[in-house]
Amino acid sequence: MEKTIVYYYSRKGSNKFLAERIAKDLNCDIEKIRPRLNIFFFMLFSLNFGIKKLRHQPENYERILLCGPIWMGKFIPPLKSFVKKYKNQISNLVFVTCCGSTFKNKDDKFGHGLVFNIIKAELGEKCVHCEAFPIGLVLPDEQKDDSDAFMKTHLNKDNFSGEILDRYEKFMMKMRIV
Repeated sequence: MEKTIVYYYSRKGSNKFLAERIAKDLNCDIEKIRPRLNIFFFMLFSLNFGIKKLRHQPENYERILLCGPIWMGKFIPPLKSFVKKYKNQISNLVFVTCCGSTFKNKDDKFGHGLVFNIIKAELGEKCVHCEAFPIGLVLPDEQKDDSDAFMKTHLNKDNFSGEILDRYEKFMMKMRIV
């Protein structure tokens, strides 16, 4: 049995960047989750048409890292479909997100903490860790309240530094121990 795989869904590229970085640093397999119908409008309103068949089967891995966005405090359909479809094949899952909420508002209406609670409720002890990398961590202080700058910013090799990189390195230390 293989040790670890990263499954990810990304619409704008930040979670793809994060997933690829994790897979490279852990030297593990990676696979993109592909929705059957990839129409943002439908997904935004939680209309779920399932996901396409995976190449790598979750039961072949001891640990799964699931990486994807949180939109307006919602556990988005491609990620929700993955968890629902493969729940019985998952031994240990780590959920990772590059999201828009901050640590300060993580438990508010649109916060990532709400999605973390949904995943933990769905998977119980199989969900061993959840980690957020808010996009605001890569913005300069003067742009943190600028919604246009916020929406246009995506993780990449040029801005993955400072506080977000420190947070990532601490996360990777946890992943190497587990």
